[in-house]
Amino acid sequence: MADPSSSSPISLNVLLHEIEATPQTYWRNLLGILRQFRQNVASTPPTPNPEQAQQNQAAVDLLDSWLGDDEDEAEHQQAWDFLETALDEDRLSDRPLFP
Repeated sequence: MADPSSSSPISLNVLLHEIEATPQTYWRNLLGILRQFRQNVASTPPTPNPEQAQQNQAAVDLLDSWLGDDEDEAEHQQAWDFLETALDEDRLSDRPLFP
């Protein structure tokens, strides 16, 4: 059997023609075969696209580089404290934004 990924796309009309060409007494078996095939295909992980995998890896590397920065944790805490205070100032509500 030919590799389905290397052949031209198949239309629904072609599939329907093949079903109609099959004697109706075999349709129940054909339906069972189609359902089993669909379940097997759905449980099989898709073949990764090399180009997409490369783009994904570039995004992962970028995120890893951001997480790997050796910045001082105290600097982060100081920046958060400043933002928290600035956001709570001049609020219309008496309730703080960050309790």
